[in-house]
Amino acid sequence: MRKLVMITAALAMFGVSSCGKKMQTTEGGMSYRIIESSDTARLITKGDLMMIQMVGLCPLADSLGGKDTTVFNSYKMGKAYFIPADETTLKDVFMMLHKGDSAEFTVSADSLFLKSFGQPAPGFLKPGGSIHFYVKVENVYNQSELETMRGEEKAKAVLADSLAATSYLASLTGVQTTASGLKYVITKPSSGKMPKLGQEVEMLYTGLLLNGTKFDENQNAGTPFKFTAGMRQVIAGWDEAVLLLHEGEEAKFIIPARLAYGEQGGGPIPPNSTLIFDVKLLKINPAPAKPAADDHK
Repeated sequence: MRKLVMITAALAMFGVSSCGKKMQTTEGGMSYRIIESSDTARLITKGDLMMIQMVGLCPLADSLGGKDTTVFNSYKMGKAYFIPADETTLKDVFMMLHKGDSAEFTVSADSLFLKSFGQPAPGFLKPGGSIHFYVKVENVYNQSELETMRGEEKAKAVLADSLAATSYLASLTGVQTTASGLKYVITKPSSGKMPKLGQEVEMLYTGLLLNGTKFDENQNAGTPFKFTAGMRQVIAGWDEAVLLLHEGEEAKFIIPARLAYGEQGGGPIPPNSTLIFDVKLLKINPAPAKPAADDHK
């Protein structure tokens, strides 16, 4: 019952009701119906990127009951989809729409997954079944507008990260800064030796975002993280920072995005993110012996 209520509420957002225009058929054989449309709004054209809300329903395999299930739901995800207007399978309908329009259409599940996703439809869907979509176009961008939007979003993200980093650093004492912009704090000093380029180090670490979210750690893994210093086996900030430590020392690295994962981010790390690492340099291993010169014998 809860699932039915959720779907019904989502479909109400598209203006779907029991009455309205009849389903029509595109030249490619896809059935569709324009639910709401404005001829004065911006018409979608080839090359545009659409921001849409989408709900997709498809019957389950008979072995799973054969009833309809939700395979896409942007409302449940809490964010709209970005999708090209000339998407391989759905472009026949998308190219009829305007900004603000809503529509419903039906497409073969096998065709969609093979043409658009490059893989067979999942086994939990009914073989030969169709997906019935409800979509609402929230916004439309051409390439120039998209670049401007991305630039504005990047600027906002960089500013937010800078403000958060400044606030965080103000809470610390003993912060040291290198020429690259790397910042670090020695939290437990040691008089041990320091690693050199090409030596293997063994470390414990916890990685945090500025908001305190932990994205990685090996503190409780029982196995130290090993890498060769200065050989680009880790992010640039780590390669630099580890050479500033003594064996047995504990420290906090505050690594700006350009020395970490940059504009792309990675996994749970958002783009343009300053990263915090609480680390301990457990051990420095000798550099591997260089291979003997080839005497060509």
